[in-house]
Amino acid sequence: MESSEFKDRFLGHHRQIYRVAYSILENEKDAEDAVQEVYIKLWQLRDRLDDIRNDEAFVIRMAKNLALDMLRESYHKRTTLLDPDQETESDEWLEHTLMAKDQLSVVMDCLKKLPASQQKVMQLRHFADLSIPEIANVTQYTEVNIRQLLSRARSAMKAQLALIERHEP
Repeated sequence: MESSEFKDRFLGHHRQIYRVAYSILENEKDAEDAVQEVYIKLWQLRDRLDDIRNDEAFVIRMAKNLALDMLRESYHKRTTLLDPDQETESDEWLEHTLMAKDQLSVVMDCLKKLPASQQKVMQLRHFADLSIPEIANVTQYTEVNIRQLLSRARSAMKAQLALIERHEP
């Protein structure tokens, strides 16, 4: 992938990446570092990005995973530096973080099964944190249509998640 194509496809997602990272890390500097790290990783993967169907969803997922990794590293460093005897608490926190990451993966898989219009509005509403009027501006859908798509998407995802829960051991 050429640098111009990379810029066209991925640089416009800076704001969404920052929002996701900041919502997890709750620190401006760390969120900015996460944004830079996402772009470094994207650049390193540039030859394999042609197969990505939804650039925005991909970078949001990458930002979430990276921010969770950064949070886990930061917590582990703090607890071991402060008190090496707190390994048990650190392990519990790590287990909790990994479980949250697995749950996010399940939700993202459910999201991928939705129709494209429902995926788009869900991503804009819940990952990009846009309001209904902002989504209407981006998608050119009416606000009523957006509310309906969100409602249907949420119902479908709840049904998918309930089905997954019934099949888990």
